[in-house]
Amino acid sequence: MSHPILERHLKRQALKPLYLFYGDEEFLMHRTLERLEQALLDASGEAPMKTVLEAQEVGLPEFLSQARMTPLWGGGQLLVLRRVETYPANTLKAILDYLGHPAPRARVVLLAPGLKARDLAKNAVWNRLQQEDAALGFFHLKEGELQQWLAKETQAQGKTITLAGAQRLVEMVGDNLSDLAQELEKLVLFAGKEKTLTPNLVAQLASHSRTYNIFALVDALGDPGAHKRLSALAHLLDLGEPPARILVMLARQLRMLLRLKDSPPGTPPEALARVLEVPPGVVRKLSQQAARFTVPALQTHLWHLHQTDRQLKTSAGNPKLWLEWCLLQMRPG
Repeated sequence: MSHPILERHLKRQALKPLYLFYGDEEFLMHRTLERLEQALLDASGEAPMKTVLEAQEVGLPEFLSQARMTPLWGGGQLLVLRRVETYPANTLKAILDYLGHPAPRARVVLLAPGLKARDLAKNAVWNRLQQEDAALGFFHLKEGELQQWLAKETQAQGKTITLAGAQRLVEMVGDNLSDLAQELEKLVLFAGKEKTLTPNLVAQLASHSRTYNIFALVDALGDPGAHKRLSALAHLLDLGEPPARILVMLARQLRMLLRLKDSPPGTPPEALARVLEVPPGVVRKLSQQAARFTVPALQTHLWHLHQTDRQLKTSAGNPKLWLEWCLLQMRPG
């Protein structure tokens, strides 16, 4: 899925000489960049000569001057500059100078993941690009948008996904689009001849996926018995999940539970989702878990994780035994 503005320009064969890609959803940003690169290849029959640089390693005028060095043959140039928002405001005038006389066989893309929509109106250069339909925003998807995105991604792979299946996938994987895309690809392969991806198929894939089993272990923290925790741990280790990553995921979960318990009573799930940077559906599951723990218990569990991490780094003992010891201490309470 590309950006609608770019798709409109491609349909009209009216690409801009320079684009600004901004916003916090870098997965969609890079997906759209790939779409542009493919379109340039399709148009000329040859791949464009691609240059990717970071703002910290090149001056903006110097970077833009490279666009004028396009060879007379081949697929032209695609120049990509990352973190352009880090340049001082007075440096950005070079963009206006370039737009006055753009290179005819070059496309320039400026990536600014730290730039927000409200910043565009505050800067004359960004504002001009927005007015000229050359500023493309990419933003973190909300829960309903995630499900729509999954539906389109699934359709592109020749299948459909039910609403409940999409919700289940988001609950188990989270809202990181890169992770979702990887797990959806696995799910499509796992489904085989099945045309519709259901919650049951998502659950069946759990026993074959490291990502899903990390979340199964995290979910099991709220269970009073230790069997689910130890079973999920054993499965993760069998799949080759590094013990250090397991500890990181557990610590992240406990910190989220602490932040949730520290929130004012009656805070809407949408507000909590923004604070915790997770979908509202995940907030509901976290709330259920948080009700099973006291703040002192969560703080103690974090201390156990710290102790286990130290033992894994300094001890020659079996990592599985230390992880099992840690999980046995992490009971609800």
